[in-house]
Amino acid sequence: MTMQCKRCTTDDDFAKVCVFVLDHKHDLHRSFYTLDMVEILYTYLTQGHLVFVEDTNNQVIGATAYYHGTPERDFQDKDIAFLDMAVADKAYRGTRLFLTGLQYTVNQIAQLHPEVQEIRLAALADNPYLRRLYSKFTDTSYSREGTELEQLVFCVKINKLQGILNKYGKV
Repeated sequence: MTMQCKRCTTDDDFAKVCVFVLDHKHDLHRSFYTLDMVEILYTYLTQGHLVFVEDTNNQVIGATAYYHGTPERDFQDKDIAFLDMAVADKAYRGTRLFLTGLQYTVNQIAQLHPEVQEIRLAALADNPYLRRLYSKFTDTSYSREGTELEQLVFCVKINKLQGILNKYGKV
């Protein structure tokens, strides 16, 4: 399976990713409406960074977003990168898409924002799959009110996460 990870940098990139996320809003949470997602996407476009994965046909098959800093501190804590959205096409779940996308995103963060020391990943509190997954490679967690719903936030030092991802990326 060939896939390519990219950062959103052009209007076409932003449009493709926004359409993909809107089409998969119920994969993020069944209660999300289109207007909720438009508001969330607007925040990523104006205050965050979007990363996506394409297949060989240049179709978006996954997307994630992160902030350089945390919303609670008005993005002033530049030693933290906060990832609070990730979605994958159902056909690619259970593949290496998550690992590939997370590894690319973490490496981009390290390259573009060398002051980042910690990665925080947010999962909706009612998503047991993501809670279990993130707890496998993070050190601590805490609860916060997200844009729409309660989130659990998992924390890990960026160099530790890069080591874990590099180890599994070679398998």
